[in-house]
Amino acid sequence: MNLASTLLKTIIAESDIETWSNCQKNYFPSEYESVWTYIDKFVQEYNRLPTFDDIKLEARDSSVRNKLMSLEKIEDLEIEANNLLEYLKNEYVQIEIMDGLEKFLTNTIATEAAEENLQYLQEMVLDIEQKVDLKPVDENMQKMPLFEPKESLENYISLGLHHEFDRLQTFGPKQYIAIGAPKGKGKSFTCANLAVNTYESGNSVMYFTIEMTGREILQRCCSIATGVPQEALRKRNLSIGEWKSVAEWWSKRYEDGERVFQKYLQTRDFDAFHLDLSRYPLRETQLDIIYSPSLTLGNIRAELDKKINRLKPKMVIVDYINQVKRSANFNPRMGQYDWTEQIEVSKALKEYAQAYDVLMVSAYQIDNTGEARFSKGILDSMDAAYVLDNHNKEGNIISFNCAKMRNAEERSFTSQMDWTSLKIGPEPGQIPKDEDEDIDDSPTEFTGL
Repeated sequence: MNLASTLLKTIIAESDIETWSNCQKNYFPSEYESVWTYIDKFVQEYNRLPTFDDIKLEARDSSVRNKLMSLEKIEDLEIEANNLLEYLKNEYVQIEIMDGLEKFLTNTIATEAAEENLQYLQEMVLDIEQKVDLKPVDENMQKMPLFEPKESLENYISLGLHHEFDRLQTFGPKQYIAIGAPKGKGKSFTCANLAVNTYESGNSVMYFTIEMTGREILQRCCSIATGVPQEALRKRNLSIGEWKSVAEWWSKRYEDGERVFQKYLQTRDFDAFHLDLSRYPLRETQLDIIYSPSLTLGNIRAELDKKINRLKPKMVIVDYINQVKRSANFNPRMGQYDWTEQIEVSKALKEYAQAYDVLMVSAYQIDNTGEARFSKGILDSMDAAYVLDNHNKEGNIISFNCAKMRNAEERSFTSQMDWTSLKIGPEPGQIPKDEDEDIDDSPTEFTGL
């Protein structure tokens, strides 16, 4: 059975404009290009599909007319057009995969390093995904409920940065929020706070880091969770009570960690304690940190594919968007910071939030005016965005100024800030009266985005 011919015959015979609108030219073999062009032009001109009678009268190119009329003779099958389209789409993807693997085996595998081979495969998958519409064909408007199911609302989580804001505002799967700040002004430690708050509430988090190593992020998260100063952690200069707090937090990452922690209380040897712990598997709920100094969308997608079903994370953090590349083969003459590159990365992160049913969080750089650096267009895909204001460290406060909020009222808030551990809130902070600010610390009643 020729899927392309059967699908086109069914679409024309049934005047199925909905299925036609979900077709893409690249799904069809090259010999169908002239047929596709004729049908597409007819639909644009008349806002309907041609009938076979129309084709007899309208099609002036004899070769196109003959190809289209031959479709009428194809035997009818008791298969709906949308199912035929899925079969054709699957066939197209299989051909693209086989062609890509053939090029890979012929030109790449013998000469490239393991990392480069894996990168090629990741980019091949990403390229195919961009050519194929993976959204459901039939969004049933007749059965779609007005409200989200209760079980979906239970998956909404708070940020944990401000008590009152958390009471009123939650964020859920498929949404994408971002934190903006100048370079070195709090993007990463805010992401770490969000990771810790989500993890401490009993949910897994995937954290992609580019500039800081996995150990550096873990130390920062440990400092935030325990209140132990990050400088003390970095230098291993802790009091007895601080060693206990750190060891207890560390033990909770592992199965049977409580028993090993009790043993540590007798020996107080943290290195031996960690060696003992590392013999046990990590718990199902994890703070999973992925360090990649050359992070691409393909890397992110590959990690999500490997871990999403096992970890079931409520939040995925990308720190940060301006450093992520669409592909390992981006044009160096255009530069990583080209605005089109960053807009496409932002769009992809929103798509990943939807595809993997997670809350996506990213950080982005702002310039001296408070606008997104390089391109404001990166905010287009975001459901919410907040710009940080550190004020001055003596005040021990940090403000989150809402730069965008989709489907809800824009609200900003100020939280207390512990600069020794980098913990934000959740206690509200008070801006000094001598500062000329317009931060609103009295959020109105709303929930969700």
